[in-house]
Amino acid sequence: MTEATPGPRRMVARVAPDEQLSEQLSVARLSAALGMQNLRANVYSLAEGAMSRHLHRTQEELYIVLHGTAMIDVEGVQHRVGPREAIAVPARSWRKLSNAGAGPLTFLCIAAPPADDDAEIAPGEDATEVRRLWGLRE
Repeated sequence: MTEATPGPRRMVARVAPDEQLSEQLSVARLSAALGMQNLRANVYSLAEGAMSRHLHRTQEELYIVLHGTAMIDVEGVQHRVGPREAIAVPARSWRKLSNAGAGPLTFLCIAAPPADDDAEIAPGEDATEVRRLWGLRE
């Protein structure tokens, strides 16, 4: 019996956040498009406002601002992050990202290890909305 050999892995993907998650947020899911399994990489565009406070139990996240200005609250400390700047957020750290500029904020978020079910939503936040925005399981 011969095992099927998978086709070549896709090496290039379009980086345009065109999957609309809400009125404010859209995403380009790079990991899925490229068949990556050991980390999660997505490019987001946030029109205005803030994302809900959350943490990841096992994932470290690296946010790289591509366009605009982000304000990222990590454990109560505010960090202003501009174009071509990055911030690393350790696992088990509460974080909240907001668009601090006029116009869209575009950022790359790289997370490892990839996990669909390791997010916790901060008390007082709308968990249903957060899960919908970030594509998390119930």
